[in-house]
Amino acid sequence: MLKRTILALSIVALTVTGVALAQESATLVMRSGERISGQLIDMGGVGFTIRVNGQERQIPTNDVAVIDFTGGTPSEADWAKLSGGQQVVMLRNGQTVEGQLYDISGTSPLKITFKTSTGEREFSSSEIGRIVLFRPDNVVATTGTRAQPGTGAGIAVPARNRWTPTGITVRKGETITFHTTGEVQLSPDASDIATADGAKSNRYAAGSPMPRILAGALIGRIGNGAPFPIGTQTAIPMPGAGQLFLGVNDDELSDNQGEFRVEVVQQVRRR
Repeated sequence: MLKRTILALSIVALTVTGVALAQESATLVMRSGERISGQLIDMGGVGFTIRVNGQERQIPTNDVAVIDFTGGTPSEADWAKLSGGQQVVMLRNGQTVEGQLYDISGTSPLKITFKTSTGEREFSSSEIGRIVLFRPDNVVATTGTRAQPGTGAGIAVPARNRWTPTGITVRKGETITFHTTGEVQLSPDASDIATADGAKSNRYAAGSPMPRILAGALIGRIGNGAPFPIGTQTAIPMPGAGQLFLGVNDDELSDNQGEFRVEVVQQVRRR
C-alpha cells in the first residue's frame, strides 16, 4: 500500500512539474534593440518573467518594446499604430486591437488580458502574433539591401513560420484576390532577400515545400493539401476546399527574418 501511495504521489508531482514548465515560447524585443528568447511565464509587479536556458529572468516592463510569439519583425506600419500612449495586440489573422497590456497568466497557451476602450479582452497567446508596447529607441528606416517591411493591415506571414493560418475558408474553384507587400531575408546574409515572387538572386531551395519555384516565394495551401504558388499574382482559383494557409517557400526557416503582409480578399458569397 505504501509503495502504491508513493508511486501515485510521484506521478502527481511529475504532472504538476510538467504543467509548470509548459509555458509559451516568445521573444522579448527590448527598447535597446536586444532580443531575449525563452519561455514567457508571467507578468507581475516586477515586470516580465522569462525562462532562458533553464534560468528565470525578471525583465522590467518599461524595458520591453515588443512581445513576439511568431519570430517576425515589426514593420514601420506596426510602429505607426502606437499613438496616444496606446499599445497594440496584433493577432495572427491580421486584426489589431489597441489598449493596454494588463496581465499575462496561465500555462500554454498563455492567457493575455488587454484593457481596451470598451473593457477588458482576453486572448490566447496562440492567437497573437505580437504585442507592441513601445517603439524601440534604435528603430531606423530600412535601406540598402536589407529586407523592406510589408505595409498595410493584411495578414502577417512571418518568414520563420512554415504555415500561417488565415482563418479564411475557401471553396474549390473560388477565385481569391491577394495583395502582398514586403520582403524577407532567407539567411544571415543581408543580401539574401526575397520578394513575394522569390529570391532576388533567382536561387532555389531543394528542401522547400516547392523546390521548383524560387526560394522565399509566397505560397499557399488548402488544409493539408499540396502547396501552390502565389507570388505577386492577384487572382488565383483555389485548388481545394478548406482553410487557406500562407507560407514562405524555404527549406531552413530558423535563420529567416521579416515577413510578408498579405491582404486576402474573398468575394461575398451569394445565397
